[in-house]
Amino acid sequence: MIKTIKELLIEWWAGNTTTKMPIPTIYTYEVNVDGKTITIESMSRSRIYIHYKARKKYPNAHHIRVINQTKTY
Repeated sequence: MIKTIKELLIEWWAGNTTTKMPIPTIYTYEVNVDGKTITIESMSRSRIYIHYKARKKYPNAHHIRVINQTKTY
C-alpha cells in the first residue's frame, strides 16, 4: 500500500518526536603559566585550544604549558 505524504506526516507528528540530546562534556585542564598552576575548562578536547585560551587570558605570560587533563560532566 502506497501512503500519501499527508498520511506519512500525520504518522510522524503523532509519534514520539523527542530526540535525546548529547550531554555536553567539559574538559578541565591544569595549565602552568609562568610557574603558577591554573585550571581552565573547555568544551573542546584540543590541547592547542586550551593553550590559546590561556594565551588570551594571560597575554603577557612568557611560558605556558598544558600539564594534565581531567574529564568532567
